[in-house]
Amino acid sequence: MSALRLWLIGTSAVLAALAVWAFAPVLLFFLLLTAGLGVVCAVMIGLARAVRLWRERQDRRDGRIR
Repeated sequence: MSALRLWLIGTSAVLAALAVWAFAPVLLFFLLLTAGLGVVCAVMIGLARAVRLWRERQDRRDGRIR
């Protein structure tokens, strides 16, 4: 393998490692933001379902029809 090809492979590896190191914090932030929003959505869906079930029980107890 020629010295030029080794130089290109080495430079590519160093640049790829530098790009990963530079963008990892941003990607980690987006990953955590997405996970956090997913948890918030899951909690909101759970609360909405709990309120719906509570209201249905109240309606059945009071004899109302929805």
